[in-house]
Amino acid sequence: MRITFKFGRVVAFAATMLVIESGVSHAAIDTISYGETTRLESLDPYTAPEAASQRLGDLLFDSLIDLGPGESYIPSLAKSWKIIDGGTAISLVLRDDVFWHDQLGKNEITPKFTADDVVTTLRLINHPSSEIPNKERFQALKNVEKQGSSQIVIRLSRAMTDPLRLLTFKILPAHVLGSTAYLTRGSEFAHHPIGTGPYSFVRATSGGEVMLSANQKYFRGRPQIPQMVMKSYADQNVMAQSLMFNSLDLVTYVSPRDLGELLGDNKLVVVPYDALSYSFFAMNTSRGILKDKRVRLALSQAINRQEMIDAFFQGRGRQISGPLPPTSWAYNLDVKPVAFEPARARALLQAAGLRYSNNRLFTPTGEPVTLNFAVPLAGESEMIKRVVLAFQGYLEAVGVKVDLKFMDWLVWKKKVIGEHDYDVTIASWSFDDASNITSLFHSSSAKPWGNNFVMFKNAEVDSLLTEAEATNDADLRRAIYHKLHAVLAEEAPYAYLWTLQHHAAHQQRLLGVQVEPFAFFKHVLAWRMEPLNVQN
Repeated sequence: MRITFKFGRVVAFAATMLVIESGVSHAAIDTISYGETTRLESLDPYTAPEAASQRLGDLLFDSLIDLGPGESYIPSLAKSWKIIDGGTAISLVLRDDVFWHDQLGKNEITPKFTADDVVTTLRLINHPSSEIPNKERFQALKNVEKQGSSQIVIRLSRAMTDPLRLLTFKILPAHVLGSTAYLTRGSEFAHHPIGTGPYSFVRATSGGEVMLSANQKYFRGRPQIPQMVMKSYADQNVMAQSLMFNSLDLVTYVSPRDLGELLGDNKLVVVPYDALSYSFFAMNTSRGILKDKRVRLALSQAINRQEMIDAFFQGRGRQISGPLPPTSWAYNLDVKPVAFEPARARALLQAAGLRYSNNRLFTPTGEPVTLNFAVPLAGESEMIKRVVLAFQGYLEAVGVKVDLKFMDWLVWKKKVIGEHDYDVTIASWSFDDASNITSLFHSSSAKPWGNNFVMFKNAEVDSLLTEAEATNDADLRRAIYHKLHAVLAEEAPYAYLWTLQHHAAHQQRLLGVQVEPFAFFKHVLAWRMEPLNVQN
């Protein structure tokens, strides 16, 4: 899963070619730009937690196999495979016509992809020091055995009913990282990635734009659009306006507040898509009064979710009750969303040993209760401001003072994910595997730069997560996740909020766009841009 808050100068990537015919100029498009609202620190496919990084990774890197229609799998870097040894291993035949991108623009003869790259990748992603927020999902990958340059056997730590799903991880280059001990966010590779994907990295500007060039040697065929530029925006509304005024060709996510305006623009196409995602207020369970689950539940009861959905998202949202998106098979429908009950919240706060004086809440030692709220200024900054101001009002109504600390996205990541120096914050998770919540709540992930940045530690939850990961019985796994849902709702490390329908939008001239939630650029080879017709 990835954090989904939705690089400064605009750089003209390539000249526009004009062909004069019958008084009309046809402007051939050789660059398209797409907008994200996340400032990326790392550009490799593993060390960055953001969904924007995953989308960029799909342009730069390839997997051994890809997800196909329904529950199927399709070849990628591996052209064939066979599950062997009772589901504990997979034998794969690798393609021998795949080349790595030019190394840092040096125009060198690029090496071919081989089994050594798979060996290096597995070693790096399983190294205990690699800075991968959700590395738990790779634990079942035991090792890889080379059987020649183009054949391997990947062995698993246990038999699995669907082992192929483990093989959708991105492959890294052995000729660049073979001597690297482990992956870090600050490495040279994280800032100058080299892959085998349809586009290669050219450069990133100091303002955060990322320039990509079509991979001329791509094994699936050269992309029709020669260059792509990822542009970073501080606010969703500004990004939407840039799309409307032709400064962007595509945005990966449309804020609900901008949806109506974009739908009314006949130059644009709005594409709805399902996403396994949800938003939440995170509470640092290692700090002060938030160590008490009664306090956390009380704060959750003090929030009027439906009022916020109606006011800020035009009612286009659904309340959730736990740590899984409601479209997931693992979601427990028997657990209802926390009701807005401020009187009950006040009673629960008093039951936790806090006391009121003049409608202000105090600790047993007489200190006024104040919570520091780390507010990320990235993505939907204005929308986030409105939501957190509402949260501040709801909590002040039950006597809790909330001190809002507005932070740049990179500062927020350091404070919240790196240092855990906050009381409350707001975030969203976007999932590619709806049951992959181990890194969010297992105590082993309660560490700097781990996904468990609420520092939640619970022996029962650890046991249930381990049991769910170990079983191949689908019914048992569903039952375990239903139990996890109930326990995590009661423990309330998050105030679970809502899930929203997602939309992408693009210029009508951009053709061939198909959006898949977890592989946004999967069909990018079919994308093309109609030329502009300009009357002389």
